[in-house]
Amino acid sequence: MADVHDRMPAILRVEDYEAWLDPGITDAKAVLVCLKPLDASLMKKYPVSTRVNHPENDDEECAREVTIESAPMTLF
Repeated sequence: MADVHDRMPAILRVEDYEAWLDPGITDAKAVLVCLKPLDASLMKKYPVSTRVNHPENDDEECAREVTIESAPMTLF
């Protein structure tokens, strides 16, 4: 993930959702078991639109793969 972003997101297993989102849990140690590294072979990295840079864009389009067109490098 380091080549994409300097922070690693929490990637939770479905079975950990309820515990992670439980507002009644006040002891952080109780949910630390949810923070296990996800097997990298289960992840896929691909370019997405700059729509992800705006919080008002909260839809599936943000996760859609896009093609990056190479522009010729010019000085001006």
